[in-house]
Amino acid sequence: MMELGVVIDLYEETDIPAAFWYAKEAGFRRGQVTSHIHGITPDEVRRIGLAARQSGFAVDAVGCYINPLRLDDAGLNGVDVTDWQTVAENMGMLGGVERIVCWSGTLGRTLAAPNLLNAEEETFNSLFIALNGLGERTRGLPIQMLLEPFSAHVLSDAAACVRLTRRFPGGEVKVVLDAPNLLPAKPRDAREARVPEMVAQIAPAVGMVHLKDFAVGEDGQHLFARAGAGELDYGAYLRAVARFLPEVPVVIEQVRTVEEMRAAREFVQGVLKENGI
Repeated sequence: MMELGVVIDLYEETDIPAAFWYAKEAGFRRGQVTSHIHGITPDEVRRIGLAARQSGFAVDAVGCYINPLRLDDAGLNGVDVTDWQTVAENMGMLGGVERIVCWSGTLGRTLAAPNLLNAEEETFNSLFIALNGLGERTRGLPIQMLLEPFSAHVLSDAAACVRLTRRFPGGEVKVVLDAPNLLPAKPRDAREARVPEMVAQIAPAVGMVHLKDFAVGEDGQHLFARAGAGELDYGAYLRAVARFLPEVPVVIEQVRTVEEMRAAREFVQGVLKENGI
């Protein structure tokens, strides 16, 4: 059966050892650790690594969700490029993890704010240049950058993801497959039919899979939720992931409490069992 991980979100006020034990209590032994700590220090990275080791949690990826097109702006997730670089330079203290996750780049001021310039070729090229710059900051370190696409960002669909990652033939840049980030809000039938097609198309660019769910609000906007608490056809999604992405880490996100983590895990495992995956 597909091995599932979980995303652990760490903030300045988080009890870091407890966060890992909560994940373990919910049945997880691995996953992504995301830092929302602005001004994070090497010692704080060390303490995160120590807490992970003491709880027996294997770190598959580290999240530090900067905006590559606004490196000094901490507006999207509370962190900036200085935080990203501190995490990247000290990832060796996190059990040898090499993947670091951030957003895929937007000229918008908020995560979901549309900006027509994101669709321009010049902006796509600016993203490529920005990623090369991040690579220069960590030259010589064994790092793979994973970009998380979003429908309002430069990487707004599978084709853009594949196109960008082909510019990095060494595999140093890949993307996160997070279907609710890219699927249209409506119509529902068309959305469900697109899931396997999208997974197949984006697969060559993918270095990690995130599992969450979504519903569509009255205003037509996505409302993100834990796996099983929304409208995504998880049978079709997981069958496609198993077929086209059998080797990449798969982690559950959009969960905060032990109860949410456990509920999402049990839901996904149930779908896997029903579909013989």
